[in-house]
This record gives sequence, structure tokens and C-alpha cells, in this order.
Amino acid sequence: MPTQERGAALTQGPVPATAHLTLRYAAVHRALRAAAARRAEHSKLLADCELSPYCVTDAQAELLLDLTDPAATHVRVPAHDHALAPVAVSAEEDLRRRAARAEAVLPLDALSRAAGLDAFEIDALLLCLAPVLAPEHALLFGYLLDDLDQRRPNAELVLTVLAPSLDERLARLPCLGPYGPLRRFGLLVPEGQGGSDGSGNDLLRALNVPPGLASYLLDGRGDLALLAHDPGELSPPRPPLLGGPALAAATRLGDRLRARRDGVAALWGLPEGSQLDAAWAVAAAAGLTLRRAPDVRSSPAAEDARAEAARALATAGALGTALWLPTDALHEAGAATTQVLADVLARAHVPVVLTGRGPWRPLGLLADGRYAEETVPEPDYPQRRALWAALGGPASASASASAEEDAPEVFGAGGFDALAARFRLTPEQMRATAGLAGAEGVPMANAVTRVLTTMPAPLTEQRTPVHDMADLVLPAEQARQVEEIASAFRAWPRVSQEWGFGGGHGGPGLKALFTGEPGTGKTLAAEVIAGSLGVDLLRVDLARTVSKWVGETEKNLDKAFRQAEAAHALLLFDEADSLFGKRGTVDRGSDRYANLEVGFLLQRLERSPALVVLTTNLHGNLDSAFTRRFQFVVRFSRPGDRERYRLWRLAFPARAPLAPDLRLDGLARLDLTGAAIMAAARTAALLAARSGSTSIGREHLVEAIARQFRHESRLPRAGELELALGEADDAASAGSTW
Repeated sequence: MPTQERGAALTQGPVPATAHLTLRYAAVHRALRAAAARRAEHSKLLADCELSPYCVTDAQAELLLDLTDPAATHVRVPAHDHALAPVAVSAEEDLRRRAARAEAVLPLDALSRAAGLDAFEIDALLLCLAPVLAPEHALLFGYLLDDLDQRRPNAELVLTVLAPSLDERLARLPCLGPYGPLRRFGLLVPEGQGGSDGSGNDLLRALNVPPGLASYLLDGRGDLALLAHDPGELSPPRPPLLGGPALAAATRLGDRLRARRDGVAALWGLPEGSQLDAAWAVAAAAGLTLRRAPDVRSSPAAEDARAEAARALATAGALGTALWLPTDALHEAGAATTQVLADVLARAHVPVVLTGRGPWRPLGLLADGRYAEETVPEPDYPQRRALWAALGGPASASASASAEEDAPEVFGAGGFDALAARFRLTPEQMRATAGLAGAEGVPMANAVTRVLTTMPAPLTEQRTPVHDMADLVLPAEQARQVEEIASAFRAWPRVSQEWGFGGGHGGPGLKALFTGEPGTGKTLAAEVIAGSLGVDLLRVDLARTVSKWVGETEKNLDKAFRQAEAAHALLLFDEADSLFGKRGTVDRGSDRYANLEVGFLLQRLERSPALVVLTTNLHGNLDSAFTRRFQFVVRFSRPGDRERYRLWRLAFPARAPLAPDLRLDGLARLDLTGAAIMAAARTAALLAARSGSTSIGREHLVEAIARQFRHESRLPRAGELELALGEADDAASAGSTW
């Protein structure tokens, strides 16, 4: 039931949520009454002594010792019973039945389950919530603490009221500390948390409840996940997706942590979306649960990062868990922050799991023998296929064939093979894909493209392909080459990884170069390839990428490559000769930097696993080192008569109002590129609309073609246009031969 409907159900008639809160608070109120009685008894005993305002008398000292002696039997300090009376238990069960009939859960019960609160912790929370429910409690708090200036609840008040005996006080004190669920889940926030209150006594700091908690407990309105949240708590990924060498390495590291509980286990080489699964695999092998370290980039100063890391390690140690620290973002934190983090880790004796693309090896960790590491490659094609099989149901690749046959509409054509070959998804992305496909009932391949659609970067233009091979008019040989590129990209994972042609683990991706005159279909061909593969097209915006500042162009290009690799998109460099031009001799200082940019591009292009397409109008302007790195080079020529005939047919949509006497067949004899033909057709339509004509006629098309010739700085031969249109009429009467 949605939150709004659930809240409405709880507010009909006598409100179960409010009644439940009142019922539970009644026990707290009885504890307050008992605490006030104890305070009055102590005050009366002390008042009977002859007290001096300037000193403590012998009689007073003796009485104070009696009152605080845990072994004294003559001092009656009743313990607080956190169990409800039988009548209250019956009333509470009745409220729960009413909430169940409304398909809801009592807010206090939901909160208790979410944060794992026991009866004492619930009473402590309600006691700190008391000033919100009844402001008159402020004076009572001051009275109980023997300090009328202290009118807000604190840990000392909670212990005074709910844990009056020394045994109870010692047992309950950790519940109110930083490692107890009330503070870990943000249900009680000490005043000035994160700094010193000047007193040095955590018990005296006022405890605040977060905004919205009272409203949630009274009527169920609000999001419990936002009100009660432990930022360091991690849940195991479901299902876990880690196999092959990565799982074996994680198991070995976990065994090491099991043998040495203060060890540091580091697993390097996996992408960010795979590291949570890897960290949990290490922790599971060690028999531990896992908490996440805070992001040190959020700390403005190194000392703040030190304090945050120390708190996270102390919490993990107190709860008996391992602490996971992803290290890929450390380079953004600065050297000082990274150093203090390394110092804290070296001093701590808590099991720590480190993960990252590349290794981070603080010398302090290496010196004492607690550090162990493994380096693994990213999952290759067979491993990705096995992970898809595990996600789809069967846990092994051997059983995956039957699973694919059982659910072809989910996994799409090619099943696990196609998904593993086309996409290099991390476990996090694979689970998101499965969740999206299950929620909307779409094929996995379609869900993948949605998962991979990222926020467009300012350096690229992200485009979802809308054209297919039917829209691409090319000579037969060029069309075959374009189709071959898409087929080769699908087959490349198997060829490079299973057959070993990648020169490494997976090797770089395929690269294609399209050359030819403007308007011959190079950019459209790249879009068609992307559409055939079911991926987006990222077109690099050269105006924003190239910078006059030294090093900025390389950074911008690296961002474009990383975005294409993360989104599994086709990366298109249009008019690439402006970036990939020939290197020359160094005559000026700027020449050296220009050569460095070309050298960086060579390295980045060679190691990128993405499908990269470069287009250029002038093949000779490219550095020869680039052309050697392309597996495919397609030369786009100007269209011939047959191609121009098809292009003229495609240029006018079926709904375009062509004049009855207008024939297009003879126009194929005009030497125009595909882009020029499309532009002329649009111009003719605009001329017809501007003149108020209801149809596109011969005169509009003649003028549009003439303008296109002038735009290309060409002149049609005398009578060429009229002849083309006249021959079109003749061809129409005799039957077209195209």
C-alpha cells in the first residue's frame, strides 16, 4: 500500500498509531514518576542532614555513599521493568490487528524492526521525544538531574529514569553511545555531534530527535528509510555476482582475514561496479559482515577525514564487522588526506577490505605483516556469460542453454551469449538490468541500454539511434563493410578472449575509419552501426574538447573515452583530422604540446575497449600512426545513379504533397551527394510552403536544386535541370529502368 494510503488508513477512527505511541509512552511515564519519587526520597534524606552551603558534612558524605553503594541492601532502588503489563500487552495486540486489517504496520513497530531496537531503546527514544509531546517535561528533567538549567533530555537523564540501579546503568550505557542503534541510525543526535561540547562528558550532551520522527510515529507519514538510516551499514548484494579468478582471490583473502582478525585484505583490478560484490565475498569467506568507510572527499580538511575514518573503524570494531574502503577516489582527496587515512589504518586493529582499479599500498600497512593483496583481471567473455546465466536462474553456464530457451522473450535473440558479447556490465549494472526488465517486462537487451544511458557529459552529444540499414544508401561494397563492422564487434569478445587474439585480457576494442567527401553518409553509417548493436552514439563536441590550456585537451578526451566505455556507447569523432592531424617538427613551443596531444590520443585510442569511429573528409591529413590502428577503413564515394535514385525517393516522406506532374526519376542523373539531395528536398518543401502552395511542384524543386549547386560553389550546365525533369517525364511514360 502506498505511504499516503497507509497513512490515511491509520487515521480513520481511533488512530492505532497514536494509541500505540500513547500506550508505550505510559510505561515511560511510570518510570518518570518512579524517578521523581526516588529523587524526592533522596532530597528528603539529604534535607534531614545538617548541611553547610560551603562544605560537605560527615553525615551527608555517609548518606551519599549509601545512596550510590551497589552492595548496599538498605537502599531501595527499584529497577525499571521494560515489559508491558498484561492489560497493555492485550491492548497493543489489538492495535496491531487493527493496523493489519488496514494493510499497515504500526509506525513504532516498523521503526523498531528497521533499527533493531529493544524495549529499553524504545523507551529511551520515547523519553527523548517527551518534550515534543508534552513541553511541561522540561522542568521535570531539570528536577531529576538536580540542575534546573538542564531542561533537555540527555543520556544521564535516560539512565536516571530507565536504569536506576548500577547494574542496569552499566548494562545500558553502551546503548546510548555512538555504537548503539539509536545513534547509528540517527534516531538520537547528540548536540554538537562531531565536536567537543567543552565538558568532555558525552552523557551531558542534549539528545535531539530528527525532524519528522514525531510525525511518523503519530500518523505514519514519512519515509522510514530516510528517518532511520545507518550510513555505514551494507547489505549483501542479491544475488551475488562474482566468479572465476575474482571469486577465488576473494576467498583466499577472506581465509587470511579469518586467520588474522586485524588484517588488511586488498583486491585490485576490478571496475567500480564489481567491487561491492568482491568486498562482500572477502568478508563472507572470513565469516564477517561489512560496513563502508565514509567518503574522504566529503571532508574539507585532512583532520576531518582522520576523525571520520577513526569513527568508522571504531564502529566496525565495536560491532565486530569488517570495514570496506574503495580506494579509486583517493586521488581526488589530496595527498594530506590520503596520508592521514593511511596513518589511521596502520594504527587500527580492525579487519579492513580495500578494493580499487589500481593498487594503493601505504607503507605503514606493509611494514607489520597485516597486509595481503590479490590482483585480478576484469571478467572476460566466458565469465560474463556465466554471470548472466547465474542472474537468469541457473548457477552454471552448462545449464544456461535451457534457461535461455525457457525465457527467450526476456533475454532476447542470442540470450546470454549476445548479452555477454555486446556488453561489459558490472554486477551492479546486471542486477539493475534484471530489475528493470522484471518490472517492465522488456527484453534484457532493451533494459541494458536504459541502464547504460548516462547523464550526457558537456563534452559529448549523446544520441539514441533512430536509423537502420534501410535508411543508409550506399554502393553494395560499402554497405557490406558497414554491416561487417557491427558483426565483428559482436564477435570480438569471443575472438579476443576465447581465441586469444586480444593480446591481453580482452584487449582493446575495434576501431573504424570512415573517409570520403562531405555528405556521403559517414556520420549516418556510424549511427546505423550503433543502432544495429543496440547502443547509444556519443559524438565528441570538438569545440568544447579542444582547449588552449596545456593538458586540458587530454583531460577532456579522457573524459569522453571514459564516458563511452562506461555507457558501452559508440564513440564518434566527426571531422577527426582536426584532432588526429599529422605530427610535425618542433619549431615553436606550441608544436611540442600539439605533438603531445596526438601522442596521448594514440595511446588512449589503442587501449580503449570501446568501439570508436573516426570520420574525415581528407584521409591524407591524418597521422599515419592513427591509420595503422584501424581494423576497418571504409572509403565513402559519391553516390552513383542507382544510389541517387533511392536517395531522391527517401528524401520526400510519404506524406509530402508532391504535385501530380512532378517526377523524380531523372533527377538521379544530377551529381549530388546524399546530404545535398536531402537538403534540396527540404528547401523545395520550404519554398512551396512559403509561397502558399498546397503541393511541392516542379518550380520549387528546380529552385531548390539550383540553390544547392550555388551552395557548393558549382553551376549546373545549361538546361541540365530542365533536362533531368524532362527525362523524368519520359522515363515515367516508358517505365523506369532503375
